[in-house]
Amino acid sequence: MEVGRRIVNQLRVFNLRHGLTKEVEKPSLRYGSTPVDGAAKGISIMSHWESIRRNYYQHMGWDPETGKPLPETLGRLGLADLVKDL
Repeated sequence: MEVGRRIVNQLRVFNLRHGLTKEVEKPSLRYGSTPVDGAAKGISIMSHWESIRRNYYQHMGWDPETGKPLPETLGRLGLADLVKDL
């Protein structure tokens, strides 16, 4: 689990350095569309997207406003040298 967390955070820093912003981090039109049948018929995730993303960022130890890994998160994972890249 620890190795996986390190990898996810390294990838996050890499992607942020190369232009990823929270504005482009959203579901595709198809994934975000409202289902027309099945158990979720008529229920779209898009109206809940901001709270879903915020919750995910918090659980990952990232800033809920920007999605950047917090310095304490990187430090706990032994990745404190990546803080300068944010």
